[in-house]
Amino acid sequence: MSEWVQPEQEQMKKYAEAFFSLAEMYEKLPCQKERLGDEELRALLEDVKDRACAGCSYEEHCWQDAYYENCRTWYELLREMERSGDFSVMQRMQLRKSCERPGQLMLALRTGYEEARTNLLWSNRLLEQRQAAGEQIARTAELFERTAEGFASRPQLEARITGKLRRELHFLRVELDQIRAFRQEPDRQEYYLVLHMAGKGRLHFDRGSVVSARSVAEALSDCCGERMRPAFNCRGAVTPEPMLFHFVPDTKYQFFCGVSHITKAGELVSGDNFTMLWQDTGKVVMSLADGMGSGTAANLESGKVIELLEQFLTAGFPQETAVRLLNSGILLQNNSPVFSTIDLCMVDLYNARCDMMKSGAAPSFIRKDGQIEVIRADTFPTGVLQKSDYESLHRQLEPGTNIIMMTDGVLDAMPGEDHEQAMAELIVRLTTRNAQEYARRLMERVYLMQELNARDDMTILVGTIWEK
Repeated sequence: MSEWVQPEQEQMKKYAEAFFSLAEMYEKLPCQKERLGDEELRALLEDVKDRACAGCSYEEHCWQDAYYENCRTWYELLREMERSGDFSVMQRMQLRKSCERPGQLMLALRTGYEEARTNLLWSNRLLEQRQAAGEQIARTAELFERTAEGFASRPQLEARITGKLRRELHFLRVELDQIRAFRQEPDRQEYYLVLHMAGKGRLHFDRGSVVSARSVAEALSDCCGERMRPAFNCRGAVTPEPMLFHFVPDTKYQFFCGVSHITKAGELVSGDNFTMLWQDTGKVVMSLADGMGSGTAANLESGKVIELLEQFLTAGFPQETAVRLLNSGILLQNNSPVFSTIDLCMVDLYNARCDMMKSGAAPSFIRKDGQIEVIRADTFPTGVLQKSDYESLHRQLEPGTNIIMMTDGVLDAMPGEDHEQAMAELIVRLTTRNAQEYARRLMERVYLMQELNARDDMTILVGTIWEK
C-alpha cells in the first residue's frame, strides 16, 4: 500500500525545495580571493600612472615603447609588497637606475596596493556574509525536509491505536479527540493526543479525579506495544478543556550531570558558559563555551554562543548543523565578531551512543572501567574561519561511564609538562559515582594545586550514564 501523504507534509516539502533552490543561488556566488587578480593589478597600474608619471618626459616611453618590460618590473614590485609588505633593497636600486621619479613611483605603488588590498578585504567580507546566509538557508531547508519526513505515516496506524486507546481511556474518564503520529527518528514513533476529561463541563469537574499524563502514557504504551512517556514540555494532567499532549518512547538509559566552576582571581564574572539540555528526542546535550580572555567581554562572547547553540538544538537541528549555523551567524555580524571555543557532547539515551564535537576546545576525558581515554581536537575557535572548523568524534558508552569536559583554565592548572596525563591520573583516583560530587571534588583538587588563586576561569562538566 502506498504511503499516506498529508497536507502539512507536502507543504513542508515545498518549503524545503524553495529554500534549497535559494541556497543554490548563494553557492554560485563568486569565490573569495586571497590575492589581487589581473584586473585589480591593471586598475592599480593605471592609477599609478596618473599619480606618479603624469607630466614626466619619459611617460610615453615607459607606458608605450617599454610597456611590457616595465609591467614585469612593476608586477614584481607589487608581488614583493604582497609577500613582505615592502620593496626589497635590490628592487629599489634597480628602480632608481631606470626611473626618473623612483620615489613618487614607489609611493604610488604602495598607496595603490594598500587601497586595492583594503577593497579586496571588504569584498571578501561581503562574500563571507553572503555565503554564511546561504549556509543558514540550506540548513533550514534540511530541517524542513526532516520535518516533512516525520509527518509521513500510515492512516491505519493511527486508526488502529485510536480504537484501542479510546477503550483504555474510557476507564480513566478521559476522552480522546484526536491522535497524530510523528516519526522523529526512523525507528521511533511519537504521538500527539488532544484529550479532555469526560463529564458535564468545567463546573461539574471533580478535581479529585485528575488523570495524570503518566497514566495516559501507560494506556498508550499498552496500545502501541512500546513503553511511552510524556515529553518534557507535556502538560501534567488532563483537564475538562481539550488540550494537546505529547508522548515519546521511553529511553533505555538515564543521564546525570554535574558542574563546578571558579572565576579567575580578580574578575567578577567568568568567561566560561555552559548548558545542559534534555531533549524529547531522547538525547542529552552538555555544551561548554570559553570566550577569549576573561571577564565581562569573554562572558558575553561565550554566553552568546551558548544561547544560540541552545536555540538551534532545541529547534531540532542536528548538532553539526547547529554548529555550522552558529558559525555562519557569527560571521554575519559586521561589528564585534565573537570568538569562542565550543565543546559539545550529545548522548543518545536509547542506544548509549555519544557524539562529541570540538571547535578550539580543551581535551575531554572518558572514564570507563578505570580506563581513561583523552578526546582532543586541534581546531580553531568558532568565528575565526569562514567555514565551521570542528572535529566530530563518536563513542559507544556503557553504564557507569563518566564524561568529563573542561575549559583550558582547568587543564593549564595541572603541574608538570604533560597536563593531560596529570589530569588523567587525577580523574582515575576519584571514586564517587555521583556526577555532581565528581565535578566538585575534581575542581577542589585543581583549585588546591593553584593555592586557591585561579589564574584563569575554570569550569568542569561531568556526565554519567546508567541503565534504567
